Amino acid sequence: MKAFAKLAMLTLVAGLMTFSVGCSGGGDALPEGKSPEDIIKASLLMQSEITQSVFEMKVDADLKGTVDGEDNSLKGNMKLSGTTDMDAKTMQVVFSVDGNMNADTVKADLEIRANADGAFAKVGKVTVSDSDIQDMVDLFLADYIGNWTKLSFMTAEDVVADGYGEIEYSEGDVLPFKDIEYVGTKDILGLKSYQFHATLDESLVADMMAATGESVDTDQFLKAAEMEGDVYVAVAEGYFTGFEGSMKLSDPEMNGNVKISWLINPTKSDNVATPSYDKELTEEDIAALMFGGAPMGTGAEFDDAAMMDDFTYDSDYDYADVEMDPELLQMMAEMENAGM
Repeated sequence: MKAFAKLAMLTLVAGLMTFSVGCSGGGDALPEGKSPEDIIKASLLMQSEITQSVFEMKVDADLKGTVDGEDNSLKGNMKLSGTTDMDAKTMQVVFSVDGNMNADTVKADLEIRANADGAFAKVGKVTVSDSDIQDMVDLFLADYIGNWTKLSFMTAEDVVADGYGEIEYSEGDVLPFKDIEYVGTKDILGLKSYQFHATLDESLVADMMAATGESVDTDQFLKAAEMEGDVYVAVAEGYFTGFEGSMKLSDPEMNGNVKISWLINPTKSDNVATPSYDKELTEEDIAALMFGGAPMGTGAEFDDAAMMDDFTYDSDYDYADVEMDPELLQMMAEMENAGM
């Protein structure tokens, strides 16, 4: 099952860059002397100019396969939407996931906001089918689910730092799309956009596979995949405004469909209001959630190394400097005994 899960995750990553046929009507003629390739190249080169946006992303997966004689299935959807402004240091992201891997299911949602007043988060109800994991989730998040919390260990700059997630492309690079055809125009989040039908270049998928750090038979994966879709470019502004796509897989270990929609309007951003909150989450609070009240180290950032520096370990599995929550210890022991 681990092998299937790994391949399924890679499929979703690859799906983020595939493109499907979308509905369209008649459209404006392309600028004289400009080919579809010229327009898409120019839009990708303009990505570095983007400092604000509203955006929407959707991923739907329906996969089945047999690995080492074991039948597996992965079905679910993920949605992401929001706004960002690099100059104003604001961002809002609303995320939800609903899916299942074989008999295991998960459903959750999260909203994050960042502005001049700080960074904030609200976790919606998290539901998983595994009772042990559900108990752990409930234990960790009991005081936070459904309530806005200020993330005191982060700043708006930390949240907005990554900004706009662009497709890597430089002058002279080969376009990651081929067989490009002009279809017409379509409204993309308020921007009239050219719509181009295209297939995904295999080299881009291979690069994304390598970027995951996983050892995967890329040739086998590509032979099993059929990828096509639509690319959008704003008519007046020339910005890349997204894509909608699908990937069909026909390998015995992993077959089915992944659909992706990523739409962006880079000409505006929405206001991000400061939510009403009554809780603050610090680095010390995070340590307390994990270790029953253990203080953080002297480091300014929360990371595994700093956390490990705060306690010593002896042969009786006791911690000299950290008193772990008994209920959490019991839960961890039960999960270990169950082979999780």
